[in-house]
Amino acid sequence: MKKKLLIGCISILVIALLSAAGVYYYGVCRYREVFLPGVRINGIDCSGLTPARVTQLLDGRLAGFRLEVRGRDPKDPTRNTVLGVLTPEDVSLQKVDTALYVSQVFAKQDPYRWILDYGRSAAEYSFEEFTEYDHGKLEAVVKSWDAFDRKATSEPKNAYLSDYLPEENAYRVIPDTLGTRIVARKALPAIEEAMDRLENSVDIEGTGCYNVAMVRADDAKLNKLAADLNLLLGATIRYNWYGAKFTIGAEQMHEWVSIQNGQAVLDEEAVTTFVKDAKKKYDPNGNHYVFHTSLDAEVMLKCKSGWQSDEEKEAPELIALIKEGAVTDRRPVAKSKDYVFFDGNVGDSYAEIDLTNQHMYFYYQGELVLDSDFVSGDVQTGHSTPEGIYAVTYKQTNRILRGPDYESFVYYWMPFYGGYGMHDATWRRSFGGKIYLTNGSHGCINLPKKVASEIYSYVETGYPVVVYHYPKGENPKDRIVEVQIGSGGDGADGGLAGDGTQGAEGADGQGDGTEGSQDGQTTVDGEGGENFEEEEIRGRY
Repeated sequence: MKKKLLIGCISILVIALLSAAGVYYYGVCRYREVFLPGVRINGIDCSGLTPARVTQLLDGRLAGFRLEVRGRDPKDPTRNTVLGVLTPEDVSLQKVDTALYVSQVFAKQDPYRWILDYGRSAAEYSFEEFTEYDHGKLEAVVKSWDAFDRKATSEPKNAYLSDYLPEENAYRVIPDTLGTRIVARKALPAIEEAMDRLENSVDIEGTGCYNVAMVRADDAKLNKLAADLNLLLGATIRYNWYGAKFTIGAEQMHEWVSIQNGQAVLDEEAVTTFVKDAKKKYDPNGNHYVFHTSLDAEVMLKCKSGWQSDEEKEAPELIALIKEGAVTDRRPVAKSKDYVFFDGNVGDSYAEIDLTNQHMYFYYQGELVLDSDFVSGDVQTGHSTPEGIYAVTYKQTNRILRGPDYESFVYYWMPFYGGYGMHDATWRRSFGGKIYLTNGSHGCINLPKKVASEIYSYVETGYPVVVYHYPKGENPKDRIVEVQIGSGGDGADGGLAGDGTQGAEGADGQGDGTEGSQDGQTTVDGEGGENFEEEEIRGRY
C-alpha cells in the first residue's frame, strides 16, 4: 500500500515537473519572438508584441500628425490665426531608424530569464524618434499659402507726424502700423524645426520674419520734431501794448511755425513784421485819432505824447520768448519813455483847447466843469501852438518861465509838450478873440489866473490835453452864429487861425529856462500841414 502511494506521488511530481518544464519552454520560445511583459518604449506598452509590431505602432503615430503654423492674419495684422497646416503626406514625412532601435532593445532581453523577470516593475525605454521629410515640398507648400503671397499681404507703415491739429494746437506722432508681409527665409527655419520635433503647432510671430516699419513710434528724431513744434505752438504772449490788449496764441503761432528740412522753424521775419505793424497800430505816440469836439464836430489829430516801442529790440525778445514756449504777460520794449505811460486814450477827463475859437473846455469824469477863453501862440511871430493829443507831464506852482526874450512868473504851470503848457497870465487883461494873431504867447496856453488855479486842482501827470483848430470854412461856431441871425447860409468862409503859418520855434519856457523846440502847427486841409490820408486812424473821442 505504501509502495503504491509512493509511486503515485512520484508520478504526480514527474507530471508537475514536466508541465512546469513545458510552460517554461513555452515561455522561452514565446519571448524569443515578443517583448517581455512590462516593457515600454517611448510610452508604448510593448508586452507580448513583436519588434515589428512595436515599430509599426511607433511609426503609425505619424498618421494623425498635423503641424499648424500660426501668425498674423494676412488681412488684419492685429489678429493671430492659423496660416496653414502641414501633414505627413504634404512633405513625405516618415520616421528613420525606429526598427533599429526597437531591435536593439529587444536584443537586450534574455528569453531564458523570462520567468525571473515576470512580475517585475516595467522596463522603460525611450529614444529620439528621427524623421525625415522633403524640405523642398515643405517650402513649396508653405509659400503657397496666402500669408506668403505679396498680393494678399501688406507692408508695415512708418510712424509719421500728423498735420497741424487745430483742436489740439499741436502736432502728434502717428504710430507705425504692423504689416503682414513675411520674409520666407526667416520663417521657414522655425517651421522646419517644429516639423523635426513633431510639434503640433508653431507660431512664427516671434521669429522676426515680418517686415517692420523703418520709422517707429519711438523714433527719437520724429518725437523731437513734434516736441520742438509743440513748444513753439504752445507759446502764448498776452500783450498790453500801451493800453491795447491782444494775445499772440495758437492761431498766430501756427502761421509762423513750419517744418523745413526736418526741423521746426519759426518764421522770424514774420515775427519782426508783426512787431513793426503792432508799433504802427498800437503806439499812441505818432498815431492819428478822430476827436469829437464840444461844438459837435470831428477833427483828426496826431498823438504826440506817450511811449514809443522799440521794434528793433522787441522783435528779438518776442522771438526768444516764442522759442522758449513762454506763456506770459508782456509790454513792448520802450524806445522813448514819456513822463507818463499814456496810451492815447483821451477818455472822459481831458482839457479841450479850441485854437480856432480860442476857447477851452475842461472835462472831468464826463462832466464839463469849466470853460474859458485863452490866448495861444502868436501866429505873426511864428509861435503858433502845435495841435495834437498830449498828456500833462507834471505840474508846478510859482514858476519862472524863461526864454530868449522873456522871463515870466506864473502861479500855475502845467506843461504837456516839451516847453508848451497851460499857465496863468496875470499880465493880460483880456483873453480870446483874435489876440493870438498879433499878440499871442510864445506857444503856451495863457489862462486867467482863476481858471488856471481851478484847472490845476484837477489835473495830474498824464491828464489828456487835446489841442486843435478847425479846417478853413468848417468852424462850427460860425455856422451856429449864421443860424442865430437867420442868414440861412451854409457856413461862413471864416479865416482859420494860423492857417499856413510856419512851425513854432519855441514856447514860454520849461523848467529852468530851456526853450521848447517843436514842429509847427499842423493843419488838416493840406495847407502847410501833415498829410493824414495815409495814416491809420485809431479811435474816436
